[in-house]
Amino acid sequence: MRRKLKYLIRTFSNFNQKKYCPYCKGINLEKIDSKFIITSLYNCQDCHLNHRHPKDSPKWLEKFYQKEYKIDTHIMTYLPSDEELEILKKEGFNKLRSIHSYIDSLFQSKPVNIIDYGCSWGYNVFKLQKSGFNAVGYEVSKPRANFGQEKLGVQIYTKESDIPMDQDLFLSSHVIEHLADLSSFISFSKTRIKGNGIFMAFCPNGNKEYRNREQDIWHGSWGDLHVNLLDVEFAKEVFKNNPYLILSGDWIFNPEEIKVWDGISQKVGKKLDGKELLIIAKPNVDL
Repeated sequence: MRRKLKYLIRTFSNFNQKKYCPYCKGINLEKIDSKFIITSLYNCQDCHLNHRHPKDSPKWLEKFYQKEYKIDTHIMTYLPSDEELEILKKEGFNKLRSIHSYIDSLFQSKPVNIIDYGCSWGYNVFKLQKSGFNAVGYEVSKPRANFGQEKLGVQIYTKESDIPMDQDLFLSSHVIEHLADLSSFISFSKTRIKGNGIFMAFCPNGNKEYRNREQDIWHGSWGDLHVNLLDVEFAKEVFKNNPYLILSGDWIFNPEEIKVWDGISQKVGKKLDGKELLIIAKPNVDL
């Protein structure tokens, strides 16, 4: 309740800020949803990004994600005790979704170098390493990054400039919807992915098909923490000159559907009303 009040005060103070798309800077916007009278979700008619107004500044967001960001229902922000951590490690973090089968479907052989961007305290980096991948992480929150390095023994960078080049896979899981500057994020990913490397992002599904299926959940998918609500049209626009595979599903995707993608074409799955969006692209490969 306290966080919601702070959010409303923050957005009210920014209410008169200029309305523009945080990705392409366009001003041709259409309001598609609203909350609390003073917050709205706009669709950019140029690049198709659904984004929240008023916006938070990148400086405020970086400060917020250092220590204040907490989610009660996920281990993402919960730092376990030593006893709890040992149990999680022995279990192999088995309650986390396993994405190694998706990665295996994209790469025919190992080793595969992976950067997990926005990795929190590195539990997914740990799991990827146990699956045989050369995985490292990046996390804006220094306390969480330090915890993961100390307790899990994984490498977590806190400066983008320190992230190694020539990654086979630039992975982000439910990060992209939080970012104030998606354009810089996409551009940066290209500098870290090797020529034929892959960009992979999981995020809430903003497609109108999912809105028609579960209006209330779709409505709750943007707001205080989620400043963007990505959909297929935006992903297609971002990677319009690159090979891509865009899928939606209810937290589970078919590895075979990923495996049969040829890596040189643009393909969108038939199912568009899933809870989650999966964007796979080769941003350094031109069509």
